[in-house]
Amino acid sequence: MILEQIGEYRIERQLARTRICLEYVGQHLVLPRRAVVKLMTPTAEPLPAQMLREACLLEALHHPGAVRVYESGLLADKRPWFARELVEGPTIASNLAPGMAERIDVISLLRDVADVLAHAHQRGVIHGNVRPDRIVMCGRSREFPICIPDWSEARAHDAASVRSIDSVASWYYTAPEVASGDSIDDRADVFSLGVIAYRLLTGQLPFAGSMAHTSNGHIRHVPTEVHCPEAPRELTGLVDQMLALDHGDRPSAADVHADLAWLAHVISMPAASATGLVRIRQPRWTPSLELYEPSVDADVATEHERD
Repeated sequence: MILEQIGEYRIERQLARTRICLEYVGQHLVLPRRAVVKLMTPTAEPLPAQMLREACLLEALHHPGAVRVYESGLLADKRPWFARELVEGPTIASNLAPGMAERIDVISLLRDVADVLAHAHQRGVIHGNVRPDRIVMCGRSREFPICIPDWSEARAHDAASVRSIDSVASWYYTAPEVASGDSIDDRADVFSLGVIAYRLLTGQLPFAGSMAHTSNGHIRHVPTEVHCPEAPRELTGLVDQMLALDHGDRPSAADVHADLAWLAHVISMPAASATGLVRIRQPRWTPSLELYEPSVDADVATEHERD
């Protein structure tokens, strides 16, 4: 069955088909706008509410790096649909080869993606499938440099764990806890962004090809600095933290954004002004300085240093 119209949108062409939904590009009949129209397939098993999960979660986001939902409805056969903003442009995937972009551009790009993810996480939304081909570089066409249009795998922070890896392409960016079906939180997205950062800096996937093994048999990635020793250590060290196999060892998206924003600022400063600037993020487990009481031994050591 070929659809010519869904709601107030005249269908121009089909974009994609998944197990759950059909995606089209549609032109609004009255307003001067085109949109991505998503319609549940006739044979889809999930409840309509499941198909509309993406629309509901997007409605909770108010960030220029995430698409807007225009409207939703039901066809005559009760199949739900919704229309969202159409964003076109090159994706991060076109910059994965090392040397394709200046270092400051890579840092700014990662900073902006972390900004969108941090915004979503603060509102209880986990993207669930961050990949370079799903992040569009908008340039000056929007009020934000990048956009993440596809949130079809997104879930609420308190949703039940679901082991869902839709393709081999997604596998390489999937956090270990997701692959094993364990409970996840927003740091699964941080891991995926870490894989993207590693590829942007080194041109390689961190857990494919050359891999280092620890004594206990766990696979570890080759440290980022080994592949790009000329990159700032604040950057390579941050990427390594994002790729930690234990999600508790990873920074939050907000931490990543703050560190990258600081680094982009320092790099853009004249060399003389940036000299001596150091940023050290306090580890999560470090006690507050107000709770720290120096011991007698520490006082003695201090006296020896004075002598």
